[in-house]
Amino acid sequence: MSSVDQDRARVVSPVESASTASRLVVGDDGSPAADVVWLWVNNHRWPGWRISVVSARAPEIGPPVGAERATLHPWAPPHPRQLLTGDEADVEHLFAETDPRLALDGCADAALVAVGPRGHGLLKHLHIGSTTEWLIGARRPLAPVVVVRSARATKDVLFCTDGSAHARSALEALLVLPWLTSCRITVMGVNDGRNQTGSAVEQAVAMLREHGVDRVEHEVVDALPRTAGFDVRSLILSRIAEQSPDLVAVGARGTGGIRGLLVGSVTTAVVHHAPCSVLVARTAESEERVDGHD
Repeated sequence: MSSVDQDRARVVSPVESASTASRLVVGDDGSPAADVVWLWVNNHRWPGWRISVVSARAPEIGPPVGAERATLHPWAPPHPRQLLTGDEADVEHLFAETDPRLALDGCADAALVAVGPRGHGLLKHLHIGSTTEWLIGARRPLAPVVVVRSARATKDVLFCTDGSAHARSALEALLVLPWLTSCRITVMGVNDGRNQTGSAVEQAVAMLREHGVDRVEHEVVDALPRTAGFDVRSLILSRIAEQSPDLVAVGARGTGGIRGLLVGSVTTAVVHHAPCSVLVARTAESEERVDGHD
């Protein structure tokens, strides 16, 4: 267990609400990337949602700050984020003196966590920020995460599925979004012979249409796993370049590849290299075991 995981086990859960409304958590470190995330929030509708703007700062070196200050709690920032959509959505600002990864990890009840690709955190020289990297790896995300790269409203969505439980969780995360019915959605299945990708695509299309999405397209790409030059990562990235979607949704990892990895190589490639926003979700560990991926 990492030091952050150990800290998470010791710290009391974030502010709890009796509200049953869906919760959007926005990671905010005051960086330009966080500004883009908030513009993205304002370019979508969130009627009835609870929006938590989460900020965190590691405490200065010295005595422990105590559970009260280390746990997310309401605060009044000098420049609060304003929701301009006119929706009846509750916006709260939460702050904690703790590792930002720990603060966002504590928001596992969120229907969606929105973060930028990188901010003011450590390891800025990496292509993606350490906090965002943490949220999508190491048996994560605990809640569906969208890495926001553009503030534009989502009109075109690419959902990639291989029939895995994680891909089904990504679809379920999409279906919760209140603005999904106004989007055009392409369901792309990659079938390497290890699973029932075709039936998973058909099921996803049926669920989307039943949900009220009128514009649904789909395709299944068949390939032999040992075909020379076949690379699921390149295939999906090429499809993204061709379609130019506003959002790509994928499972944390799939049925193929190196199963021992904690986050799939395909998902990692999409998060790192797709020019658009990317939604990543994973299933519960119990469902993962049932699906055959320990």
